[in-house]
Amino acid sequence: MSWNVRATCSRQFGNKLSLIKFFFFISFTNLFACLYWAQETNIQQQTSVTDSLVQEAIENVGRDYRYENVYRKLNALPKDFKYILLWTRKDYAPFYFYGEGQRAFLENDCEQIKCYVATDRKFFGHDLTKFDAIAFNGRNMKSNDLPSIRSPHQQYIYINMESADNYPVCDKAFNGFFNWTSSYRLDSDIRCGYIVIRNKQGDIVGPNQKMLWEKKPTTIDEEYIDMSRVKNKTKAAAWFVSNCRSRSGRLSYAKGLMNALKPFNLTVDVYGKCGKSRCPTTGANNCSHLLQHDYYFYMSMENSFDEDYVTEKLLTALHNDVVPIVYGGADYTRVCMK
Repeated sequence: MSWNVRATCSRQFGNKLSLIKFFFFISFTNLFACLYWAQETNIQQQTSVTDSLVQEAIENVGRDYRYENVYRKLNALPKDFKYILLWTRKDYAPFYFYGEGQRAFLENDCEQIKCYVATDRKFFGHDLTKFDAIAFNGRNMKSNDLPSIRSPHQQYIYINMESADNYPVCDKAFNGFFNWTSSYRLDSDIRCGYIVIRNKQGDIVGPNQKMLWEKKPTTIDEEYIDMSRVKNKTKAAAWFVSNCRSRSGRLSYAKGLMNALKPFNLTVDVYGKCGKSRCPTTGANNCSHLLQHDYYFYMSMENSFDEDYVTEKLLTALHNDVVPIVYGGADYTRVCMK
């Protein structure tokens, strides 16, 4: 009897052991299957991204052979290029215009295209000295976040399209820090302004500190003396503005002008956050259309005073057949004829 009990227990233990082995076999099989699927999925995704980049390269090279250099591998980058690191965030103007690689230089048909823009500080591993230039955006650079090592061959560039009145550089850490400046200032090493002046042949002639304007134009395009473009206008002045607390005090100036115009039943219509008027930015009756059709004058007023600081606000008037009322710290004879 005891022998039968032992035999029964042995059979039960053997059955349980078989079940345990089977369970582990199924579990490991599923685990390996999942790992294999994940690896294959990752490879497919990488292949998809690679194929997309290859296709983009093929299309770009088809348009312009110079794009070949954009897609070079890091270990095969040409040595005769100038490598530029954007030290501060790339999503602030003007850095987001530069993009990465050579694209900005190629797409804008620059004379010099052997420049490569990088935003990753680890582009050359951790060796920052391999960059030929490091650019700092004055809007968000910080004295406690600067390169720890500097090579004598490097050029440190201060870049800012915003007014120095709004973004002054007062920290002593930047004394003698920069080699070049790039801004709207006409005495910058690299000009980065809002306005370009061309002659009739299309050559860039300004703005300059001493502009040589043509005193008596020999010919005037008939489209600029077509009175039908202005005869239907009925309103005095418009102003598109969203910054109501500017350092220049332009809102106070505008209010003074409004009061001066009241006796003549004329107004300055203020569009945007600082006024009551509204206009769509797109569509048939957008803001530009209103200027062209309704107004004689536009308030081209800057948010701060600084030398040479003239922005797109002047162009808003000139592009829409209205006379600009300028308000700023620049010498406007450098950008406009008297």
